[in-house]
Amino acid sequence: MNNSLNKIFIVIVMACYLPVFFLGLFDLDEGAFAATSLQMIKQNQYLLPYIGEELRLEKPIFTYWVQAVSMSLFGANEFALRFPSVIASFLWGFYFADFVKRYTNNSSRSEIFLNLLTIPGVFIISFAATADALLNLFITLLMISLFDYSEKKEDKFLIWAGIFVALGFLTKGLTIIAIGGMVALLYFIYQRRLRVFFSIVFSWKAWLAFFLVVSPWLVLIIQNLGPGELNYLFFDQTFGRFTNTFEKHDGPFFYYLFLLPIILLPYFWDAIKGLLNLKIRSNKFESFMFIWFVFVLVFFSFSSTKLPHYIIYGSTPLAYVIYKNHLSHKNTKVNLLAVSFHATIWLMILSLPFYLSYFASVQPNFEVSTIVLNEFENDLSLIIFIFLLIAFFIFSYFFSFRLIFLKRISAIALLAVLSTKILPFINDATQEDIRKVAFDAREISQKISMFKVNKPSFSFYADKISYRDLKETDIIFTRIDKLAFLDEKYEIISEHGNYLLLKIEQ
Repeated sequence: MNNSLNKIFIVIVMACYLPVFFLGLFDLDEGAFAATSLQMIKQNQYLLPYIGEELRLEKPIFTYWVQAVSMSLFGANEFALRFPSVIASFLWGFYFADFVKRYTNNSSRSEIFLNLLTIPGVFIISFAATADALLNLFITLLMISLFDYSEKKEDKFLIWAGIFVALGFLTKGLTIIAIGGMVALLYFIYQRRLRVFFSIVFSWKAWLAFFLVVSPWLVLIIQNLGPGELNYLFFDQTFGRFTNTFEKHDGPFFYYLFLLPIILLPYFWDAIKGLLNLKIRSNKFESFMFIWFVFVLVFFSFSSTKLPHYIIYGSTPLAYVIYKNHLSHKNTKVNLLAVSFHATIWLMILSLPFYLSYFASVQPNFEVSTIVLNEFENDLSLIIFIFLLIAFFIFSYFFSFRLIFLKRISAIALLAVLSTKILPFINDATQEDIRKVAFDAREISQKISMFKVNKPSFSFYADKISYRDLKETDIIFTRIDKLAFLDEKYEIISEHGNYLLLKIEQ
């Protein structure tokens, strides 16, 4: 596609990202990061992350710092919390597109950028997992530095690699070292250039850059945390997830093979065909892309803990792989198979509200508002939009549009529906009642404890420090199905949907 059209598409894609700035928070991760970052500001303590009176050692400090700075600039709201992650996603796409442009002939930065930012999994990870957009940016910049050094042997790339490893380490611990180190090792073994790998590993300049960035915080926490807490933060939360199942997030070894089609959705077949057409033996750049993707896929497939966003760490190369397949079919016209494939995707999306409504009626869940489910099921605007889109697919077939144009429209339309319909619905169904009770709680001056629920977004919206011990206060936030576990007499202060604010009677 021409550059003018790509520029229009880029503007539209960025517009699709705008609604997430104002979308309510999702529990658990987003709520926990938000509550912890806000508590840092309220207590003017930026060394150790606390949620209530408990240390939150699931992640290191960098994301909390970034969110705290953003909230100091823009206020304690969703925009401030998500601004760093979304900007990180745009930079992630830009730097990877520039990297591809430098090492491939006649490639298009805008095409690569669009491919990455319109992958559904990348779009969702740009805000939902909070720390992961930042981590993916640092992983990508690390991979670029390693490949640049392998080609040019300039020490500045080693220094930058050390800085990016440090920032990734401060974001999510040893994950970036495990991924970057193993991808580099496998690549240089394949290239029969192990000497280059060891020159990176034993580079004093890279290590100096790393320690200059991490040592100020590292020294302080070593003084403030015990050996068990340090082990939990840096090892259990990284390698412990590989050997043990955390928070019931397990799955079979082929979990990500089933998940990839959902994460890639409109680009799935492009990714498969592009991978099969990579010139791994003769092209160093393409072998690096292949090893990066395959290592992450295999590594996390055998991890005991499996979360959907883990596979995104290796999905960045797929933006190039998809582009490569698009390039080989740039003049191909829309065919019946393509119309059928994309129409099927959208019919599945159309069936989503009906499936969720049926599932909720068969197996009631106090986490979800049935009222919102019914509203989503009867959303005519979504139904009309999807049928118009399918009509466009059919129209494009009869008027011989280019196949790549149909794919791009389908991908961008999916982002638009996710950001304006599906994600707001999920948020309303699972979070709106919590938010309403939290706003009522703002009027209460006393401390408030959560009883048998873990919804840290409540603390953020209530503008209060999160507590979980009933001894702390006689005001509690809970859910109606948890009342059976409450022995004390109580008075209902606020009730919205399944969530309540109670005052325990003395």
